[in-house]
Amino acid sequence: MSAIADARTTLHTAIAGALPTPWRVHRVSPSQLIAPCVYLDAVELATDTSLGVGLVQCTFPVVCVHDGAVTAQVEGLDDMLAAVWTAAVEAGGDPQTSRPIALDVGGPSLRAHALRVEMFVQALTMCAPTLVTVEV
Repeated sequence: MSAIADARTTLHTAIAGALPTPWRVHRVSPSQLIAPCVYLDAVELATDTSLGVGLVQCTFPVVCVHDGAVTAQVEGLDDMLAAVWTAAVEAGGDPQTSRPIALDVGGPSLRAHALRVEMFVQALTMCAPTLVTVEV
């Protein structure tokens, strides 16, 4: 498993534990959206040399989706964002910005928010090392 996968799993586990049922939490983008749900989208990577060590900044767009009437969608998203923000901080993440987006799922448009959460990993390589065997 890679350092990116570990960071994704850590963030997913924290968010899944913070949201009540029936809010579905997906580790990756689901093939079919059934609201209300939260999913972690494709990661963005950047190096961070501010501390002088080999840190990689993994930024996960955490997408919160809600359905229902306009008021219910907006208020539901408020609650989802608050819970996701808190869970991200507790997982060691650094929530940054959130922006509203509309999702077209082939039916009624759904309101959503994309919250950018930075997770830092210390790595010179993102892959686990390969075991080396020596013949004697």
